[in-house]
Amino acid sequence: MKGVQKPPPFLLLLHISLLFLLPLNAASSPRTQAAALVSWKNDFASSPPSFNSWSLTNLNNLCNWTAIVCDHNTKTISQVDLSNFNITATLTHFHFTPFLNLTQFNLNGNNFTGPIPSAIDNLSKLTTLDLGNNLFNQEIPAQLGMLTELQYFSFFNNNLTGVIPYQLSSLQKVKFFILGANYLETPDWSEFSGMPSLTYLDLSGNHFSLEFPKFISECRNLTFLDLSGNFLTGQIPEHVFINLGKLEYLNLTINQFQGPLPSNFPKLKHLHLARNNFGGAIPEDIGKLTRLEVLDLSNNNLTGEIPPELGTFDKFTGVASLAYFYHLDLSSNSLSGAIPSSLGKLTSLKVFNVSHNHISGEIPSAFFKILSVGAIFYPQEYSSKIPSSSSLLFLLAKQYGVKNHTRGC
Repeated sequence: MKGVQKPPPFLLLLHISLLFLLPLNAASSPRTQAAALVSWKNDFASSPPSFNSWSLTNLNNLCNWTAIVCDHNTKTISQVDLSNFNITATLTHFHFTPFLNLTQFNLNGNNFTGPIPSAIDNLSKLTTLDLGNNLFNQEIPAQLGMLTELQYFSFFNNNLTGVIPYQLSSLQKVKFFILGANYLETPDWSEFSGMPSLTYLDLSGNHFSLEFPKFISECRNLTFLDLSGNFLTGQIPEHVFINLGKLEYLNLTINQFQGPLPSNFPKLKHLHLARNNFGGAIPEDIGKLTRLEVLDLSNNNLTGEIPPELGTFDKFTGVASLAYFYHLDLSSNSLSGAIPSSLGKLTSLKVFNVSHNHISGEIPSAFFKILSVGAIFYPQEYSSKIPSSSSLLFLLAKQYGVKNHTRGC
């Protein structure tokens, strides 16, 4: 009697693979997802009436539940967007496992408290993770570095503490990385690697100290960088100028940076360097930043005269330097000399502040041609020289800060 013929090896492997997939599919079914959401909602301390749609009696309508988006093919949840619903809750008891196909998880603008669970790393297909503007506390889980599909990552304005896990720098697809307005402390930046897709980096309003974070200079596609409101020190390294040639917005306000001013970012539109310890003269090269709209160098240790290049034509491009420039603040430094008449070419200027310096001489007549209707501020001795129809916020000081007077507000 012949024995029963065994199936071919490839069929046996296929059978085993299907057995493994069965529980995975069951765990990600619409019913298990709905049960997880309802269980989570039952823990909410508060939520709006629109969340009454989250009910197992409404299971057949899952894809129309408030803040839920489904995948058209699988009918399972692909997006959870709870932004700005004023929910008071935690993530502590949220069951992440049923949401393996989730691509967007947005809790921005609520009152979520407690820790960020490391189990979020189960959401391996996430491209957007936004927990900003909440009350999350404790440390950022290192396991979030496993979410390698992320493109948008924001924990802005929470109560997070500890250091940024270096594992987050393995998020090689991230374009927006936003951790500003927390209580994060200085990590070992040498453990971080460059993030090649990063265009927007916000680490402002934390407790970072020591020098300029080295890994940032390896993020060569950055267009937006905000490190303001920290305790960073030292000079801006030369390789930062070389590598970050795409920067359009740079904010280093309220730190302890020293040395010469950074001015070698050709595409800059906003340069905010106020309230640091930068010294020396304002570099002439700043006149080559032909796209600049805002320049704030106030409250530093700058010396010398205001360079006339701020209002002259760039000889290489033939384009008027700072042609769209509307905000210039050089106040509270040690600048001297007269206001260059070339600044009268800044026809879009709305704010001009050189108060609390050692500025001397008359206001250039060219300035009067660029003023329009609105409010003005200026010292008493200039009141007869500025037309009452002017709108330029004109803050001047002839010596150490002449007492200003207001008219036309």
